[in-house]
Amino acid sequence: MITTLRHLFVDSWAGRAAALLIFLAFIGWGVGDVYSNMGTASSNEVVRVGDRSITPDDFSRALSAQLPEVARRIGLADPSKLPKGEVEQIARQTLQNLVIQNETQLAAARAGMMVPDDLVRQEVFAIPAFHNAAGQFDRSVFNDRLTRIGLSEGKLLQAIREDIASRGLLQGMGQSVVAPSSLTDRMLSFDASQRIFDLVQIPFASGVVAAAPTDDQLHRFYDNHPQMFRTTEYRHAKMVVMTSDSVAKTIEVPDDVLHRLYDFQARTFDMPETRTIQVLTFTDQAKADAAATAWKSGTSWDDIQKKFPEAAAVSLPSVRQSDIPNPELAKAAFAAPSDRISGPEKTGMGWVVFNITAITAPHKTTFEQAKDGLKTQVQTQEAGEALQARQKQFQDAVAGSSTLEQIPSDLGAVPASGTLDSNGLTQDGLPAPIPGDAALRQAIIHQIFTQSKGAQPTVINGPNGTAFSLLVDEVHPGTLKPFDSVRDQVVQAWTADQKRHAADMRATALFNAAKAGTLRKAVEGQAEASALRQDVAVSRVHPDQSLPQNVLRGVFGLKPGTSGMFESPDAFWLVNVTADKPASAEDMKSLGNQLSDEYLQSMRSDIPVALNAAMEKAVPPSHINMALYNQVVTAAAPTAGNGAQ
Repeated sequence: MITTLRHLFVDSWAGRAAALLIFLAFIGWGVGDVYSNMGTASSNEVVRVGDRSITPDDFSRALSAQLPEVARRIGLADPSKLPKGEVEQIARQTLQNLVIQNETQLAAARAGMMVPDDLVRQEVFAIPAFHNAAGQFDRSVFNDRLTRIGLSEGKLLQAIREDIASRGLLQGMGQSVVAPSSLTDRMLSFDASQRIFDLVQIPFASGVVAAAPTDDQLHRFYDNHPQMFRTTEYRHAKMVVMTSDSVAKTIEVPDDVLHRLYDFQARTFDMPETRTIQVLTFTDQAKADAAATAWKSGTSWDDIQKKFPEAAAVSLPSVRQSDIPNPELAKAAFAAPSDRISGPEKTGMGWVVFNITAITAPHKTTFEQAKDGLKTQVQTQEAGEALQARQKQFQDAVAGSSTLEQIPSDLGAVPASGTLDSNGLTQDGLPAPIPGDAALRQAIIHQIFTQSKGAQPTVINGPNGTAFSLLVDEVHPGTLKPFDSVRDQVVQAWTADQKRHAADMRATALFNAAKAGTLRKAVEGQAEASALRQDVAVSRVHPDQSLPQNVLRGVFGLKPGTSGMFESPDAFWLVNVTADKPASAEDMKSLGNQLSDEYLQSMRSDIPVALNAAMEKAVPPSHINMALYNQVVTAAAPTAGNGAQ
C-alpha cells in the first residue's frame, strides 16, 4: 500500500529518523554515535547511485541500528545471538533501503524540487527534543542534543532538507488511482446478490427399517466393517510445540526496559486514596432535597435513579480525587464518611447528592513487586511477533534433529511425549496433557494419527500462528473384538446404516421428482411437506448459519430452476433454486464503500514496486563493492551470527 512506501522512503530515515534518534538519546535509550561522522568523505563506496555514494560508514551505521531492533522483535536482548542467515538477510535489506533512499533524492532533484530554508527551520523548531520546559524551541537545548550524539548542525539540516524533499515527491502518490465502478459493482453483486430457494432436510434417523436383522446380516455387517468393532488404537509420540505463550516465556527483557515501563506507569503503581462514589446531580435544590431524604430512608441506588429520572446519575468506581471533573464534588466526596448519604451540596454543575460505597487507602507498588507483572506484560506484547520471527529457526532445528531431542530450549518450543488415542485420551481415559489450546490440540492429535510411524519430523503450521513437529515412534493397533461380545453394537450400527440407506432412497426419489418439476410439487401431499422451507434467501455476505457449508456452496453453484441433493453428517438436503435477487439497498450501501476502498488499496499496493523499478531503471546502482559489503557486515556485529543455525 502507499502508506508502506511512504514509511519506507520517508518515515524511516532522514529528518524523522534524526528526530526520533535524538529524542531517544535524550531520554537515555543510548543510541551512541549512530550519527557520528555522518557523511564522512571517503574514496571507498559500497554502492554508487548516480552521483551519490553509499559509503561503508553509511552502511555500517544503518546496519548497526537495524540489528538490535530485529533482535528485539524476535525476543533477543543480545544481537549477537541472531543466526548468521538472519544477519545476512538484514544486511541485504538495509543496503536496498539505502539505495531506495538515494534514488528518491535523485528523483526529487530531477523534478527540480527545492526546499526553502524557512521550511527547514519550521521542521527543526517542531522537533520536541529541541524544546525547553515551556515547549518552545531552545537553541541551547538544540546544541546540547546535537553534541550528545555527535551530529553537526549542517548534517542535521541536510537530512531534514532531504526528508522534506522526499515527502514532497511521495505524498499524495497513488491518490489519483480510481477503482473502476464497473468492476466494483460486479464484485459487489457477486458477494451481495441473493439466491432464493426451497429446502427440505431428510434426517438419516427418519429412515424406516422394514424388519429386524437376521444373524447372517449381522455377521456380514460385522465382517464388512471390522474397524467399527476394534479395541482402541493407541500411539506414542514425541512432540515439540511452539505457541505465543511458550515463546513469551523465553523473551529476554532487560531491567532498564522494565524500569522505564514502571516509570511510565507510575500512576498505576503509586496510588493515592481512591473512592467509589454514586452521584445524583440536580438543577433544582428542592428535587435534590427530596432525593436525599428518600435515599437516606433506605431506597436502593437502582430505585433512587428510577424515582428521580430527571437527575444525572453516575457511578464512579475507584476514582482519585483528581479524576472527578467537578472540583466541589471532589472536595466534598473525599471529606465525607463511607456508607452515608451526603448532600445536597451546591456545585458549579448543580446540586449533588452522593454516597461513598468504598474507600481504598493509598498504596504504592514497588518496582520489585511489579517487576514480574511488567515482564509478563512486555513478553506478551512481543510474543506474537517473536513467534513468527522464530519460525525459520524452528524449521532449521527440526531439520537437524530426527529425534526432536536437540531443539534449542531458548526457541520457546515446549517438548512433550505420551501415549494417546484418536480422541486425545490416555490409557487412563484422561485428556493427554498436550500444550496449547483446543484447536491446536486437535491439530496435533490429527497429525499423530495420520503420520506414519518413524516418519521424519517436519514443522507443521498450526492455528493462530503456532507451529509443531512430532515423531510417532510406537503404534499399538486395536484388535477385532469377538462378535458375541459386540453383538448389541453390531445391531445398533446395522440399524443406523439401514436407516441411512432408507433415507437416501427416499431423498433420491424426491430429488428425481424435483428435477422433473419443482421441489414444492415433489413433496406436495407427502410426509416431507411439513419440513419444506420456502423462499429461503441467502447471499455470500449473509449466509444462513443453520445450513451446512456444503449446502450453501451448492446453492450458489445451482442455476435458478434447478435442484440439488447434498449430504451432511446426519441428513440429506434437497434444494430447489427458484430465483436470483439483486442485492438489497442496505447491503449495497454498507458494503459498497468498503469494497471500493479495499480494491483501491489493492491497486495502490502495486505502486511501490512500480516506482522502485522505475527509479532504478532511470539511475541504476553501480560500482557495487562486495568486498567492502562483506567487511561492513562482519564489522557491524562482530559476534552476530553465532546463534542457532
